[in-house]
Amino acid sequence: MIADQLLAARLLLLVSICSFHHMNSETAKKILQDAQSSQQPICIYEISDNSLPNILWWIALPLNFLMTFFITPFVKPLSWKQIVFTYFIPVLPFYFAWDGAVSNVRTYTLKDLDELTKDLKSENYIWKKGVLKGRGKKIYLLGLPKKGR
Repeated sequence: MIADQLLAARLLLLVSICSFHHMNSETAKKILQDAQSSQQPICIYEISDNSLPNILWWIALPLNFLMTFFITPFVKPLSWKQIVFTYFIPVLPFYFAWDGAVSNVRTYTLKDLDELTKDLKSENYIWKKGVLKGRGKKIYLLGLPKKGR
């Protein structure tokens, strides 16, 4: 009931963590436009990195495939299905490697985010983007309504 009231009042922070790269540019732009037009704050955060040449991600694909065999025993709780589809019928290593490579290739760069927000100029809403320093390159995009809305 409370969630329905919050949704009706649009008192939410829209959050996309490690998933915005799954949206094509048209859908991504619609999401950003909707956040802005409804004056909803939005936070997009990606840990994958698309700044390296695409060929490097495809070269890393076999390494990601092999890593699954070493990581699986540390997954808790470990089910018999994980063991079967990792070691006997290696479907999981393929999906793990493919998802990692494709996610990195599809991640929006800062330049891409500029392109998505270039037509979203408003006196009542601001866009902030950047890279968080540390291990790896973590990209964020914030959409914030200006105070006094």
